[in-house]
Amino acid sequence: MDRLDWGALVRRARERRLAEGMSQRDLAALAGVSVPTVVKLEKGDTSIRLDVALAILTTLGLAEDPSHSA
Repeated sequence: MDRLDWGALVRRARERRLAEGMSQRDLAALAGVSVPTVVKLEKGDTSIRLDVALAILTTLGLAEDPSHSA
């Protein structure tokens, strides 16, 4: 099993958000989370809940929606 590189994932998420021209506020609204939560994720905070991180990453196309998995 591969080890998750949280720092790399966080950097990629921020890069994707910026490439899409989204503000943190835009991303928060689309993912259904608060702006401070997006800020926490982008700072690499590891105390963020997994379901919340997945909502943000799914919105950015960096994760698959677990509710749509087989």
